[in-house]
Amino acid sequence: MQIVKVDETERAEFLSLVNAEIRPDRAKTTAWEDFPLMLGVENSDFQLVCRTPDGRLAGCIACLIRDYKTTCGIVPVAGVGSVVTHPDFRGKGLSSALQNEMLRLIKGKNVPLAVLWTDQPEIYSGRGFKIAGWEIHAQLEELRVLEPSNKPFRIRDFRESDSPAIEKLYGQHPLGTVRRPGDSKILYSMPGTVGLVAATEDDQVLAAVFCGKGADFPDYITEWDGPHDLVINLMAAARDRGLASKALLPPGEEGMVNALVDRGGSWFSLASGYWNLLNPDLLADVVARSGNPVPAKIDDPAAWLGCVDDEGQPLVGPLTVAVWGFDSV
Repeated sequence: MQIVKVDETERAEFLSLVNAEIRPDRAKTTAWEDFPLMLGVENSDFQLVCRTPDGRLAGCIACLIRDYKTTCGIVPVAGVGSVVTHPDFRGKGLSSALQNEMLRLIKGKNVPLAVLWTDQPEIYSGRGFKIAGWEIHAQLEELRVLEPSNKPFRIRDFRESDSPAIEKLYGQHPLGTVRRPGDSKILYSMPGTVGLVAATEDDQVLAAVFCGKGADFPDYITEWDGPHDLVINLMAAARDRGLASKALLPPGEEGMVNALVDRGGSWFSLASGYWNLLNPDLLADVVARSGNPVPAKIDDPAAWLGCVDDEGQPLVGPLTVAVWGFDSV
């Protein structure tokens, strides 16, 4: 079988195969609505299909490469996803072949790290993907609303015209994806995602929260932006409206963790995903230039990115990468 980049004449078939395998029958959104950047036509260079001699699509894989603001400077990261095999062709090693070809393609772009999220890690462990990193998940059920800030505001639904203002607020996070022009507008307008904003009387956006990511992250606030006091009010509003009872707090947002705990929230930590060190030497150069120590186990993702210990506490590594829910693939 031949592994090639997706052809525009077969894009509909490619999307249909992905959707059939990663979206349940009753999902209210499609795979391409939930992952519009990775599965969009603009990302076709990183969408691979396995084609049979008679032209059928037997499997596919995709990834999205973006720069990330990390504790050691800017680092490109490849988010891998949509690794699917048609039921007629399972058990023939197609998933492994697709992964190997995608990783070869990524390495050629000088990308030192790849990450994926999966409930079947055994499929990927043979290619170097190992659990690493950490993130905080906040429980909002007992969250108490903060007193209104000095600046009067009202809570309303997100509008597409709010995107530029919210994108500026997102840029204030110390760690996270360096989104390309147009990324945020697409992400904030995903079907199935509900946004709330805090705005002044003259409609200046001060803060925002987004609940869900289409059919992904049900019951979660996947992104929040703006001052903590306003965000906590928005989180409580989202909870009271039945939109979310949890919030994702990526690394670098310890101040929000403390603010939520002070107002009755609780938290637990989980690993951030399955990571692959594609180019340890390149990563070592980046970390060394930042003044952080290079780990002795350069082939162990947890030695670089930290992990979660047996008691559920985050263990920070020399390199911290924060992946917001909207930027997972």
